[in-house]
Amino acid sequence: MVVFLLSSALSSGQDNPEYRLRLDIPLIDLPQNIDLPYRYPSMNQALEFSSGMYDLAYWGIDELGDAIFTSRSKPETRFGRFTNSAFKYALGLGFSKYGSELPIPLGVWAHEEYHRAVLGTSGVSSKNGNWFLSRWDGTVYGISDMTLQDLKTTGINNLLYSYVAGVQYEINLNERIAISEFYFERSLPKASLLLYNAWYVYNYFRFSASPASDSVKVLAPPHENTNPAERDYAGADLNAWIHDMFNPGLPYTERDPFPGGEGVNRRIGFSDLSSEGQDYLTRQKDLSLLNFLNPGIFFIDRIKFSEGFSFNFFTQYSPTHFGNDIALFVPVRFRRFGVMVNAHRYSNKSDTGLGAGLSLYNLGVSGKVRSELRLNVWSQPESFFSDSMVTGGYAGIRTRYLFNDSFSGFVSVSGKTKGWLLGNPYLDKNVSFQAGLSYELLK
Repeated sequence: MVVFLLSSALSSGQDNPEYRLRLDIPLIDLPQNIDLPYRYPSMNQALEFSSGMYDLAYWGIDELGDAIFTSRSKPETRFGRFTNSAFKYALGLGFSKYGSELPIPLGVWAHEEYHRAVLGTSGVSSKNGNWFLSRWDGTVYGISDMTLQDLKTTGINNLLYSYVAGVQYEINLNERIAISEFYFERSLPKASLLLYNAWYVYNYFRFSASPASDSVKVLAPPHENTNPAERDYAGADLNAWIHDMFNPGLPYTERDPFPGGEGVNRRIGFSDLSSEGQDYLTRQKDLSLLNFLNPGIFFIDRIKFSEGFSFNFFTQYSPTHFGNDIALFVPVRFRRFGVMVNAHRYSNKSDTGLGAGLSLYNLGVSGKVRSELRLNVWSQPESFFSDSMVTGGYAGIRTRYLFNDSFSGFVSVSGKTKGWLLGNPYLDKNVSFQAGLSYELLK
């Protein structure tokens, strides 16, 4: 089937169009839409809804810049193009930083949804604190101390995964943007959003590995609810991750008492960590700089050898429940056919495993049908201190049917064995089905 699809794709050497807007709307994601305590959205739906909102915002910025700086009656000058581009970049960067905090499906909202999706796979119900129908404070709440104690006792890997799933959203979104904008040229590339997300992850590590996290541990409680279930479940995500990862047998309730209220102070400061934990967190901060090694940040979405052949690359660091994943992605395009290879280094405290992936894009069996195939294999540490490895993989196919030049529908089926995969909330084996709609607006 792969050979047939590949030959079909290579036989159609059409020019690549330029897109102003591309939206994917996953309407169904099973089993998450029926298994998670809160049903909706799934992790992937949170990614796509927020990605779509960013796309709409950048489309508006693109239109606004052109309306202000271009004229139909006069030819565009080099200075005019530069001014227009600078305006769009500055506005895009400002929206990425400040707009992301709005209580709608954007960055902070999706960051919290990634936490919730992983918690949900363990049957833990929670609420998103960055939603206009509840509150606007960038938290995940609605979880008792005893629920967190039980989760640490019975599912420590899921608890650790939930802590780092938040920053995995920014990493996952950058991966999605870099790949999408390599294969589908954009009138306004999201370089500023790529920069902001890489900075967000690094800055979170920088805060967590500094005395500022100690200050927040003291300054925040007077402004928090005395009821533990109304407080953010993690505090500083990365400090909680290091604390519980280095102390898996320590009961969750063995934390400092909450000042002036019930339960424990969920916030962990940098000084609360062991010297070994502090050193490890500082090293992870330095490794997170790898997320800046993405040419898309510097307006290079593809490196062209000819009109029909181009490639790119980017590196990616992700904290995980067992330690970290360092990856290299290399997308390649020949005519309209695309292939991407990626390599991974999975590390815990003392051991290392390897992984690899292969994805094929824009495979066509007819003029209206396009498919994508994705394969991954891995050998990952089972946990932070374990010398055992989890060997497994993932396979998925996504097929799209074009109704017309703008609208299409898609279905996706995927399966994975035990192990961690960015963008998937399950650490155990899982089979998923997705269906939805897509919209594309050409320049």
